[in-house]
Amino acid sequence: MRKTISTYWPVAMLVPIALAGYLHTVGADQPSAAPHEQMTVAEVSAEFARAISLGFVDADGDWQPAGSMPAVAAAPRVL
Repeated sequence: MRKTISTYWPVAMLVPIALAGYLHTVGADQPSAAPHEQMTVAEVSAEFARAISLGFVDADGDWQPAGSMPAVAAAPRVL
């Protein structure tokens, strides 16, 4: 088994790289995504209201940045 792994590891490295290169080449001739039209104020308000009603956004506006630490850090466990 050790002989097999040491023999074929370059193939395991080259196959994903070759696949990524092929997909990059194939995707180069396709047009990129069309630019989106800007949403109106009514559409933005409707989407925001929908997000609040589904619970994705707090209605009270009390927010914290993503990845923020809690105000009180947990004490280390004593064994």
